[in-house]
Formats: sequence, C-alpha cells, structure tokens
Amino acid sequence: MKTLVWSAVVFSVLTSFSCKSEDQTCTAVIQVVRASGGVATSAKVRLTSREALTSGDGEIADYLANEANTKLTDGNGTATFTFANPAILDVEVSHISFGSANDLIKLEPGETVTKTITLQ
Repeated sequence: MKTLVWSAVVFSVLTSFSCKSEDQTCTAVIQVVRASGGVATSAKVRLTSREALTSGDGEIADYLANEANTKLTDGNGTATFTFANPAILDVEVSHISFGSANDLIKLEPGETVTKTITLQ
C-alpha cells in the first residue's frame, strides 16, 4: 500500500512540472520614426481602448485609467508596454516637432508585438 501511495505522489509531482501553463504576458513595442527615416526620441506614446473603457474590461481598463499607459520613446525611438491579457488597443503618438499619428495594435498571448508608427 505504501508503494502505491508513493507512486501516486511521485507521479503527481512529475506531471505538475510538465503541465506548467505558458506565459500569456503580452508585450507591445511601439517604434516611432520620422518620415526622413530617423527615430523620434521623446515622442509621447499613449495606448487607449475605447471598448475596454466602456465595457469595463478589468485589467485593461485599470491599466489605461492611469498614467502607465503613456510613455516617452527612448533613444532608439521605442516605448514598451506589458499586459497580462491580449487586447486590441489604439496607439496615439505625438511629438512636439514631428506631429502626431494614430494606429491600432493587436496584442497576442505570450508574444511581443512591434508596431512602427511614422510621424510626418
């Protein structure tokens, strides 16, 4: 009987390691470039979702309701955002010298999605 119990314990421990769920974190990398081809540093990137804010989608609505949804691009012209769940988001980009642009980005579970936005 002890052997049967130990076998069941060992089996359950081994299968729990092999059945780990995959990381579902979604990452959005927004690359902002100028029409001339150079990167746009210090561009303001804002992710929004009218649908999430009106439907009350918990995680997305909470994230978008605070300042974490707005970042400035770094020296490479990129801004990176991370979400726990997939979403389709509006991307709003503005720069004091190069104007503004809008687009959409679709975040996939467990993936990093890069969107390039060109400012005129």
